[in-house]
Amino acid sequence: MKKLSTGKVLGIFAALGFFLYGNTLTHDFALDDAIVITDNTFTKKGLSGIWDQLTNDQFVGFYGEKKELVAGGRYRPLSMVIYNLQYAIAGKSPFLGHLVNVIFYILNGVLLFHILNRILPQFQGYLKGISLPLLVSLLWFFHPIHTEVVANIKGLDEILAFCLQLSTLWFVLQYLDKKRIVDLLSIVLLFFLGLLAKESTITWLAVIPLTLYFFSKDSFQKVLPAYGALAVAAIIWAVIRYQIVGGGISSVADNIMNDPFLEATFSEKYATIMLTLGKYLQLLIFPHPLTYDYYPKHIPIVGWENKMVLLSLLANVFLAFVAVWGFFKKHIISFSILLYAITLSIASNIVFVIGAFMNERFVYVSSLGFSIVLGFGIFKLLEHKKISKSVVWTAIIVIFGLYSVKTISRNRVWKNNLTLATHDANISVNGAKSNVMAGGILTENAVKLSNPAEKRKMLQDGMVYLQRAIDAYPEYIDALILMGNAQWELTQNVNSALPYYYRILAINPYHENTLQNMYIIVEQAKSADDKIGAYQQLLRYNPNEMKAYLNLGRVYGREKNDLKNAQQYLETALKIAPNNYDVLSNLGTLYGLTKNYQAAIDVLVKASQLKPNIAKTHVDLGLSYYFTNQIDKAKAEFDRAAQLDSKIDRTQFPV
Repeated sequence: MKKLSTGKVLGIFAALGFFLYGNTLTHDFALDDAIVITDNTFTKKGLSGIWDQLTNDQFVGFYGEKKELVAGGRYRPLSMVIYNLQYAIAGKSPFLGHLVNVIFYILNGVLLFHILNRILPQFQGYLKGISLPLLVSLLWFFHPIHTEVVANIKGLDEILAFCLQLSTLWFVLQYLDKKRIVDLLSIVLLFFLGLLAKESTITWLAVIPLTLYFFSKDSFQKVLPAYGALAVAAIIWAVIRYQIVGGGISSVADNIMNDPFLEATFSEKYATIMLTLGKYLQLLIFPHPLTYDYYPKHIPIVGWENKMVLLSLLANVFLAFVAVWGFFKKHIISFSILLYAITLSIASNIVFVIGAFMNERFVYVSSLGFSIVLGFGIFKLLEHKKISKSVVWTAIIVIFGLYSVKTISRNRVWKNNLTLATHDANISVNGAKSNVMAGGILTENAVKLSNPAEKRKMLQDGMVYLQRAIDAYPEYIDALILMGNAQWELTQNVNSALPYYYRILAINPYHENTLQNMYIIVEQAKSADDKIGAYQQLLRYNPNEMKAYLNLGRVYGREKNDLKNAQQYLETALKIAPNNYDVLSNLGTLYGLTKNYQAAIDVLVKASQLKPNIAKTHVDLGLSYYFTNQIDKAKAEFDRAAQLDSKIDRTQFPV
């Protein structure tokens, strides 16, 4: 069988790419797309936001400021710039983003085949219709563990990085063949862009020399200029990255959703890491079930006595033994294991905590090591004279068939946030992340419904997920605030919602969204006593919360007609915020009601200076002047109030 031309290779992978991932083209944005696209202010600027992407940490466009959320920060401007270009062309439409992901994934397959075809010349021949490079490339291309990367637009950083990693290796091989300066320059440019796509590209400083050791006969001296080009690119990138996001790796998380090992002992941390390393192997061999939520507590904190930890330890020790055994023999299996280990190392949590136990996208490149091992094993079976070729081909067809079914069906789950969250929350039953996302989306959607029965049912469904998240992580603020919101929407009873808000205040007394939600629902309570109880409870957590004192003053004054307590709370609010208009205005009204007119004048003058265009302030001030016999000043204030509000009848005032 003749070798495949580049055109045929491209045609094969293009057809297979759209066969496997064509159903993602109609998908919406999902999951982390909000961070990098839909809720990212830099991305939504289009072309004018490109410089912002190049000069900031990846999270700044989403949060509005630099936040130390994950160790080492994130600087991946290449994919971010592409999102800006996509937004400039297609706006809020996700189609272009999904199409670009599929196209670059196809390019991954084509580049991988050509690289393997080049470094494995002894396997270029076709055995029963297939070569090892083609078999390995197809096994990698079909593997369902890649669905998270391809089906989620945010996964472009992984796909781009792999394109540039493979391209860099290609030009290293080109340089060894032709010794051209242009190839060295290409190495510098492509490796630099790969690092801008994703930091994990740095592992290819080891992968490329490893590849040359196993599959090239060139001496170190001949390869040295290529290594120098890689080093130049890495140094330039490191300097730029340091200027943008800083240097060093430190623990910055204060909750287990950003540092899942926060509550683990040293021993438990590494036992749990070993558990995840075993889970990666299991998913590569048997990719089911797949989920985006490998966060606490879908992955539990475990000790070394755990049976799955011990099994993972044995498996990884065995792989290490095989890798060492085959290293000096330059065996392809040894190369595959080392490739897998090196590319996974940066996301393994062994060196530094990356903010998650594990994720399927972290083995996007590493899965190539598994595909080489599997492909090599199948190829050896095809060569074996005593094994029926029809049996081997049946096995190949079954593998590709199962991979296809799993990939296409898994893609459907990534349709949108609702399908993804509700599906994966029922896989990661103890996963706080997916359950809070499912509960939050259902609650948000329920609020928009006009049918009371449908609204109630959706709220109850959402609360089931939220309760799971709270059970898994009782201090999960996102889950608690959403549960409080859902309880209010379902019952319209402040006493159902407030306990969840209080739990948040016990963790963080200054949590802005919680305080805001509390004020909204408490003000809607029908009972003045319920309002007073809620605000007094709030003050137990945050004794300096000015707005609670202000609202207590209002409730006591307006609803309880208890002017003494009203004055006490309003004066306390004034001590905390002496320049707050609402406090000054309410206190001025109260002083007027208690006939303490001079005190009323003092605070209302200040209030009118802060907000000079509020008619009511001038009316109250005018009355206070009138009752202290300052008639001219009273008249001036009444005139000013009438000018500001045409509905005011000037004749109603005493002067």
